[in-house]
Amino acid sequence: MRALIDPLWVLIIAFGFTSFFKSKSVRIKKLLKRLSIGSLVILTFLSTSFATSIFDALLNTEQATKQDWSPKFIFVLGGGYEVGATPPEDFLGTESTRRINAASVLWRKYPQAMVVFSGQEPGTQDERQPTRHGELSAEHAVSLGLNKSRIIIESTSFNTQGHAIQAKSLAGITSDTPIAMVTSNFHLRRALREFHRYFSNVYSFGTEDQTFSFSLFSFVPFTSSLDDNTYRIKELIGIIAYQLSSLSSD
Repeated sequence: MRALIDPLWVLIIAFGFTSFFKSKSVRIKKLLKRLSIGSLVILTFLSTSFATSIFDALLNTEQATKQDWSPKFIFVLGGGYEVGATPPEDFLGTESTRRINAASVLWRKYPQAMVVFSGQEPGTQDERQPTRHGELSAEHAVSLGLNKSRIIIESTSFNTQGHAIQAKSLAGITSDTPIAMVTSNFHLRRALREFHRYFSNVYSFGTEDQTFSFSLFSFVPFTSSLDDNTYRIKELIGIIAYQLSSLSSD
């Protein structure tokens, strides 16, 4: 279902409709032409890093911590992994790797904190154990210097809402426990919002520096920028969906 939430589908349908739909009406022809041009403009805009900077400004909620703040738990939210032909060939996705790398900065600064790798990979239940994502994450974390004794694998949840719900059920955690949450920058707003439902002392940490420098290439379309912005549009849709879900449950 996640693959269907993609801005390209809308644009492809718009292009296809304007290409194959024929009409004798001058008004409709003009409307179809405007639709086609508008789709092309949107596609071009979504393929620029300038658009990425706008989305990031909306989605990034990382903030400086208080001077005496120290987390008891560091939650690293799952970013996915790829299933190989055999278990030894499984490997972490880019976002998971970035999140673990970013978390490594935190556990070096707060070595007494427990590190929780949250979530299982949806759609892999018939091929791998739910703990597989956490195991791969732990292996990478240990290679970066994390002590195995500080690791907790939470393999029950499979989405952002579930990560926060399962977090409150872990031993030693209360509503005011100091918590550090690590995830991709574009995922910070939605994840922090879910954790704030249950915890009052949470700080969020992203995976990359959000400093954006404008240049001529900021307005040049690239497929890499289109890929980045697709993630961000899905994130905005996720925020809206979560908001509607919370309203219906109230």
